[in-house]
Amino acid sequence: MDRLTVGHPKLVRFLIDLCESEGIRYQRNIGGGTDASAIQRTRSDAWATTIGAPVRYMHSTVQLVHKDDIDATVQLLVTFLEHAHKLDIPA
Repeated sequence: MDRLTVGHPKLVRFLIDLCESEGIRYQRNIGGGTDASAIQRTRSDAWATTIGAPVRYMHSTVQLVHKDDIDATVQLLVTFLEHAHKLDIPA
């Protein structure tokens, strides 16, 4: 969830389950704002949420992030793409 988007509960649960079953480190966070909220507001029933590495000092010239967090984010995205077909999304 970010300050504009409420992640679809089934999608969020799917991502957390992937992290836990694949041993991917993750953190839950509320903050920022992304284009996911614009997708959600179209009322097209698109499932939306936000995935990102934890960063300090976002939007500054000295953003800080730990390499392991970047690696875990990439691992989650790759794993999601490998398993996305298992999501139970109504037609």
